[in-house]
Amino acid sequence: MAYQLTDRVVVITGASGGIGRACAVAFVRADAKVVAAARSKDKLDALAQELGQDRVEPVPADVTDPAARAALLERARERFGRVDVLVNNAGWASFASVATTPQEHVDRMLALNLAAPIALTQAVLPEMTARGHGQIINISSVVGAQAIPRMTVYSATKAALTSFSTGLRMELRGTGVDVINVAPGSTRTDFFDAAAAVDVKAARFAKTQYSPERVARAIVKASRRRRREVVLTADGIAIAIIRRLSHHLADGIMYRVAQWGMPRSAQ
Repeated sequence: MAYQLTDRVVVITGASGGIGRACAVAFVRADAKVVAAARSKDKLDALAQELGQDRVEPVPADVTDPAARAALLERARERFGRVDVLVNNAGWASFASVATTPQEHVDRMLALNLAAPIALTQAVLPEMTARGHGQIINISSVVGAQAIPRMTVYSATKAALTSFSTGLRMELRGTGVDVINVAPGSTRTDFFDAAAAVDVKAARFAKTQYSPERVARAIVKASRRRRREVVLTADGIAIAIIRRLSHHLADGIMYRVAQWGMPRSAQ
């Protein structure tokens, strides 16, 4: 049975730009109500003005902060009464080898890419299971299934998020709560802009990138259809298939991709 989005309350982290912002637009167009969270108040306020303040509640929040997470969900419930869908989208990457990644970057990736989604999920599950419906949508990455050099720590956090989605889905079987793991490939956001500023060859990825809007449409479609796993971009699907056939071949391809387009360092 399809999941009806009309008047559902969707909390989206990392909603000030990129995939998160595009998701806010796409869910509002699907007649949902959106609680948009990010650190940038100005960008969130502009988003609410654009989409309509009757449908969007902007909440400035650093979701790595437990108090901020609690305040975000409290505001969602105060404004719209509940949380029906949680989109764990906020994420960050440091472009560096394992040997040269600063500890503070490791800590930040673990906190934002993994610990925050787990904590937010734990906070909304009781109300979802009590109602007998809801959705947790985790925005992982193709590199969560096949790591790429100089994004190894980031890849590890996304692999962990994917594993979290799989285990959580089994735990919630029969509750009516869906868990959807979305693995985009290279997406046209500011994610690679910082990298290209340090090493121009990173701009080569621009030709292979999906638009955030296209990714967001796929996410809303997956929500309605209650899909379990979504892999996006032709390249992402291809490398997933190749890895099933040969880990050695998949490693070799990603090594060459990194040599071709991955910056030596970007922070």
